[in-house]
Amino acid sequence: MTALRALTRHALLGFARNPVAAFFTIGFPVAFLIIVASIVGDQDAGRVPVAQYLVPPFAVFGVAQASFVLLAVDTAGMRDSGVLQRLRAAPVPPWIVLGSRIAASTVISAGGVALLTAVGVLGYDVVIVWHKTPALLVTLLLGIACCAALGLALAALARTVLIAQTLAQGLLITLAFISDVFIVGADLPRWLDVIGSVLPLKHFARAMAEAFHPGTGSGFSPTHLAVLAVWTAAGIVVARAGFSWQPRSARAAITAGTTPPVPAQLSAPTAADRRSPLGVQIGYALLGLRREMMAVFSSVVFPALLLALFPTVFGDQPVHGLPMAQYLYAGMIAYTAAVAAFVDMPESVVGARAAGVLKRLRGTPLPFRWYFAGRVSAALLVSLLAAAVLTVVGAGFLDVRLDAARLPALLLAVVAGSLCFAALGLAVAALLPSARSVVPVTLGTLLPLCFISEIFVVGNVPLPGWLTTVANVFPLRHLLQAVLAATDPAVSGAGFAVAHLAVLAVWTALALAVIRWRGLSTDGGATQLVVREPAKAT
Repeated sequence: MTALRALTRHALLGFARNPVAAFFTIGFPVAFLIIVASIVGDQDAGRVPVAQYLVPPFAVFGVAQASFVLLAVDTAGMRDSGVLQRLRAAPVPPWIVLGSRIAASTVISAGGVALLTAVGVLGYDVVIVWHKTPALLVTLLLGIACCAALGLALAALARTVLIAQTLAQGLLITLAFISDVFIVGADLPRWLDVIGSVLPLKHFARAMAEAFHPGTGSGFSPTHLAVLAVWTAAGIVVARAGFSWQPRSARAAITAGTTPPVPAQLSAPTAADRRSPLGVQIGYALLGLRREMMAVFSSVVFPALLLALFPTVFGDQPVHGLPMAQYLYAGMIAYTAAVAAFVDMPESVVGARAAGVLKRLRGTPLPFRWYFAGRVSAALLVSLLAAAVLTVVGAGFLDVRLDAARLPALLLAVVAGSLCFAALGLAVAALLPSARSVVPVTLGTLLPLCFISEIFVVGNVPLPGWLTTVANVFPLRHLLQAVLAATDPAVSGAGFAVAHLAVLAVWTALALAVIRWRGLSTDGGATQLVVREPAKAT
């Protein structure tokens, strides 16, 4: 038990030092509750505040994030880095190593649910149904056990940590839309409803909703809990069958009886090596994106998935006078430009700064501006690629209408939006000394702006006036309006939204001024070592 407590404390400390994981696990559900509750206002559902029905699904998402995604990614990462292999050789029982990770996930999940419930009770009149508390605890523990078993099973099946991260996050976000988590009570198509009913997340969400429902009864949902128990057993079986303590690459080499490859000798520069500095830096940036599967998923796959899923779920329900697919097409183009340039690109820059890459580039003949130009150009190319994918999905399958004469206006809006958010992302990187704090700041800013800028529309509920005023200050809403002007079939003319493009230009100029004022340091972290007098250095 001493070893279990020590390793659990170590896992919790690692979680506390990972602000990205903390944001998605604890911060995102709370922010989501505040945003949606602010949009729907004081509406009641059967004399019960709407927030009463928002806490359970958002709590389920936080639990799944901690017990499924975080556990799968951490376990696969520890295996790939050799930590699991070293712990296996330590005088600690194997079940202690994995049990400590599960115990840490349980503590994090319980803390997230408690915080979310407290926010609901204090801010939105959510009522704790005390006579259903035993059912709530049983449901929560069984849901954590189910997510943990499936997380370990995914870590056992995934060959690398990148595959585990992409599959875990992609599966959770996708299933959240068809499992009564992000969309509660939607009239799904039959095939989507069957998929959601077979998989465990919907049963976890409905069991939690019953435990929070202010009515009579014990709050237990035997059918849903039985499904969770079956999936827990299945996850344990798969995890036991495929779990490995040593890195998969080392295991494959030992099995094949091979030795690591000998690095090839350096050869004379070829014509491809003598490309322009900008082309080389764009190539490096795109290569990094190809190796970062989660970034590709969030900026290309996820928006196309939302564009295909929402009209399927909600039908032809109009949004601001446009068919849902037509409006969502413009919203997803704006979203992809913001994610690629404001979240993914600064993350790669601060990662290179923390690893010392920028500092080493200072000592090369390469002009420093080419590095940033390559990163910004790569983000722009990703935005254009995502826009092309969205166009194929929208025009090919969802009857999205486009006017060829206004495609230049659409292209200009994407370019202006990408450059604006790239400048803002670099400004954030210049202001923040720690690489770990960049993604929580950028993503934590972007997601609320997506709601108040009506990128993500919560039904046809109009925004409160103060939220609309706030949205009009920031550039995301103006990027959306610029894209809508270029894609709305009812709008005539060339489609250039000059006023909205001017706002994007102003924000770009402000961000460039911040970058010029602060400068982009080549040293990562808050602690820097500067030797001013080499003769006296020791």
